[in-house]
Amino acid sequence: MLRILLVFWLIVSCLRKRVNPAWFFQLNAGYFNGEKGYYSKQELNHLIPPEWQLKQEELCAASRVEKFPVFLKPEWGQNSHGIYRVDHPDDFLRLGKILSESKIPYLLQEAANELREFEIFYIRDTIRPDKFTTMTITEVKNKSAEKLPINGVLNSDSVYIDKTTEFTREELQQIWKLIDRLGNFWISRIGLKSDSEKDMLSGNFHIVEINLFTPMPLNLLDTTILFKKKHAFIRNSMDYLAQCCRLASLRDSRESIFFRKLKMHQQVKTSPKLPANEPSPLLSFTSKPQRKSGEMISLFRDLLYLVSPMRNKNHS
Repeated sequence: MLRILLVFWLIVSCLRKRVNPAWFFQLNAGYFNGEKGYYSKQELNHLIPPEWQLKQEELCAASRVEKFPVFLKPEWGQNSHGIYRVDHPDDFLRLGKILSESKIPYLLQEAANELREFEIFYIRDTIRPDKFTTMTITEVKNKSAEKLPINGVLNSDSVYIDKTTEFTREELQQIWKLIDRLGNFWISRIGLKSDSEKDMLSGNFHIVEINLFTPMPLNLLDTTILFKKKHAFIRNSMDYLAQCCRLASLRDSRESIFFRKLKMHQQVKTSPKLPANEPSPLLSFTSKPQRKSGEMISLFRDLLYLVSPMRNKNHS
């Protein structure tokens, strides 16, 4: 329901401003790799300052691991599809063979040492691009006993706690100045690990991932927040996002993004799975139960783009 409301109010807000909602997919087009057909996690990782960067490299036959555990993840993907945690050398060798069948290149990423996981969502101000109009900070916890779980919106063990109101406006601005160093993203969600809120304010953290394609504000998944408050947040934030779309519509150039991303998303969802009978401590998020709401939002995305006159311009 929340995702449907996000799409609904974005469309309504765009129509009120007389802008095509499909411009949403052009907001971060400058970081889209047209040759590969997706936002490359490896390229985005290069944007992260060294002090916040986790060691990450393309997975290949020559890849070696000095310290376990590590994570293997598709170079592009959403909702933690196809991510594996590897705890032992033998499992790393065995999984490498399985992933060689994947249509999407895989990355090898070291595990962050920090204890807590946070997701920072923001929308940039169109009038003052050095500021933000919307920012939320959500802590992600896990109900399981796993030491390094693979959290995600489809993981039923993941728990989301909105921490935004625990920060002053000045502190939010302080965090903004830090993460704004990553790039001129109009909308983004930054996943990071830090030991405390104080450490995060001081810039003591590691960035796990930068999400530029349809990032969802995870504060909406906090079950303690009343629906009325969530709905108000959605309406306001989607109105701000529509302003970004209007600004994007003034550009002369466009990237053909949506259908290429949709194709890649399907490839990631069908990435190789571990054999069900294989005794291994390997953990794959793809084995977790999935919520059907993700499929519904995909239908809305299809509808949003199919009715767009931009479709003919981009694919003519």
